[in-house]
Amino acid sequence: MSAVDLLIAPLRILLTALGTGRLPGDDPVTALAALAPDLAGVADDALAASATVARGWSGDGGGAAVDAARRTAALTTTITDDDPQIVALTETAAGRIRVAADRLDALVDEFARVADALGPDAFGPAGLATLVPVAVGLIGRGVEVVDRTRGELSGDIADLMALTHHEAPAAAVPVSAAGPARGEGVAITLPDGSVAYAPNERAATAVRAALSQQGVPYAWGGTTPAGFDCSGLTQWAYRQAGMELPRLAQDQDTAGIPVAQGDLMPGDLAVWDGHVAMYIGNQQLVEAGDPVQVSALRTTNAGQGFQGFFRPR
Repeated sequence: MSAVDLLIAPLRILLTALGTGRLPGDDPVTALAALAPDLAGVADDALAASATVARGWSGDGGGAAVDAARRTAALTTTITDDDPQIVALTETAAGRIRVAADRLDALVDEFARVADALGPDAFGPAGLATLVPVAVGLIGRGVEVVDRTRGELSGDIADLMALTHHEAPAAAVPVSAAGPARGEGVAITLPDGSVAYAPNERAATAVRAALSQQGVPYAWGGTTPAGFDCSGLTQWAYRQAGMELPRLAQDQDTAGIPVAQGDLMPGDLAVWDGHVAMYIGNQQLVEAGDPVQVSALRTTNAGQGFQGFFRPR
């Protein structure tokens, strides 16, 4: 391996470790989508079996058999309902890896163009003196690509794990559309002493991180605990949870899905044309005012247009 190849070898290692993100023709996502009708049939069969058992088998044994059949039907239905989300999350994650791999490929190609332009001089002291800082810069950019992708994937993994940790209920239990029922989800103690329940650990971590910065002064363009502007606070908080949001307030909605006010969960973002705040639960927001503070949930902000509520994904 030449000295030129050695300079860019770390970038090639990153590319190999990252993978291509291109799923094989018989990938599990396609198989799962094809399996959905079969799972629906299992649920129907389980419900039919429970009805048959209930008619012909009395006593504790019969009741246990009926309960088992109904639990099977409930769990299978839950898995079937989650199929589209599992497929979408997997395809999204694969897409993120493809984009990152293409960017790393472009960085390798950029280094190759610089080396080729130097010709035979690339192997001499002067050529290496030129190539070393180029390689260091490109490798640094490559690490940033991988770190950013890792943060994006951590959110996908959290959502996927939430879908795959279902337990079939013994009986249907209604859950409020506003999020996890009391006692479910990840508990967060708010500054007023009340408790809210985030949908997952990532959202809970972001909320706790934002709340930890109460009292930090407002700083235009601020992105660190030395001083925050509104989007700097939400970006920093989600970075502590392993997810990277866009820098500008009016762009942070692009990192999430729209949610209705009645469906808000801790960690969701309220986005205006020039401001963003984080919902923390129990009809409260945390935001970078002057200083970072908790305020009541609202949809108005100094005459700015309200873009809506969004859940980072």
